[in-house]
Amino acid sequence: MSLDELPGQFEAFVERARTALDREIAAGKNLVAASNAEKSAAQNALVNLQAQCKAAQDQLAAVTADLKRLSDLVGAHHEIAAAKKAVQKLTTEKAALETSIAALAKQRTEAEAKLVSLGNEAQRMINIRVEGETVMANLRAQLAQVQLGQRP
Repeated sequence: MSLDELPGQFEAFVERARTALDREIAAGKNLVAASNAEKSAAQNALVNLQAQCKAAQDQLAAVTADLKRLSDLVGAHHEIAAAKKAVQKLTTEKAALETSIAALAKQRTEAEAKLVSLGNEAQRMINIRVEGETVMANLRAQLAQVQLGQRP
């Protein structure tokens, strides 16, 4: 290697180094461009995920509200069922009471008929007694006349 060849070799070396650096710079630029594209895609994905998250939160709020309404309806349904049972129980008790009242009314009617019958019987007995007392009074009067020696 001579000194005259050194500048050419140096230029060849510099050229190779420049080419290598240009390739590295181009690769770095491509890497930066790819990174920027990935960053952009990630940002877009993040925006989409945030929108989906917001939509999911809204849906969750709506479902929660529906669930609360359904829970309230279920509670009301249980209250209605309990009220129906209470009404059925009261209806059964009412029917039993109506049967008892009917039986008592029948007993009362029978007792009133018996009372009227007994009243009639008592009045008949009183009439018989009054008639008996009248007969007794007549007999006493006749006996008093017979005792005095008077004849009828």
